[in-house]
Amino acid sequence: MTWFVDYRLNSSVSVADRAFSYGDGVFETIRVIPQCFFQLNDHLSRMYRGLTKLGMPLSFEQKQNLTRFLHDTVLPFIDRESVVKIIVSRGEGGRGYLPPNDSNHTIVIGILTAPDYQTIRKSGVSLSISPVPVNKNRFLAGIKHLNRLENIVAKRFLLSPDFEAIMLSSDQRVIECIQSNLFWFKSGILYTPALSEAGVQGTFRQAILKEQTAYVVQIGNFGLSEVKSADEVFISNSLMGIVPVTAVGGLSLPIGIHTRKLQKLMQSKDVHAVL
Repeated sequence: MTWFVDYRLNSSVSVADRAFSYGDGVFETIRVIPQCFFQLNDHLSRMYRGLTKLGMPLSFEQKQNLTRFLHDTVLPFIDRESVVKIIVSRGEGGRGYLPPNDSNHTIVIGILTAPDYQTIRKSGVSLSISPVPVNKNRFLAGIKHLNRLENIVAKRFLLSPDFEAIMLSSDQRVIECIQSNLFWFKSGILYTPALSEAGVQGTFRQAILKEQTAYVVQIGNFGLSEVKSADEVFISNSLMGIVPVTAVGGLSLPIGIHTRKLQKLMQSKDVHAVL
């Protein structure tokens, strides 16, 4: 792994940084191959929205510096498919929970080995139902903030052979999976949960909704029974792409033609991005 802290080769951050003390910041994980970031603008846009929502926006000059560094310094390091992780915190300062008036951002960028999802894209995965609820909070919904304890605890409950688990809100609404967004088909209609009060608005989720034009889409509040009665189910994130689901809570499901069709569509967008 290669790490940069405030644009210098380094792997150390101050223990007084608010990311360490309070999880006061946001992060993005971006798929990258030699000479190409995937969905870079979407990732940066979500990160900037998150920072603004937390009251610590980056200036125009800071955004320019970050983008320039990613292209001029980080990209030349990439010699195979990798993951670039960007963490931006409020930096040091403030008293207790009260943040400083002016943020002294810490910007951490890492280059990590990419996980291999090729097998599960073909064969599919099974999902369990997590006992860990997702808290509703409209002030934090949608963004990838650094407070991921719900996901960490949910991951501890995840047992083999299940690859992922569906996470519900306290009122039993389907929100997302531990590390991915959730979709399903019923009678040719594409469904996915609304994320206005909880969950992460995935960049790949956004891309699917934008790029596909063959299906009517329903975004709303759904219960687990609606997922279990689906014709097809799949999960997605920016690293794994679209992965079919073959079982939900022990109930078997087929890998359907609609899921395969969307896989091919999004893979064709990958090829276009490389070209």
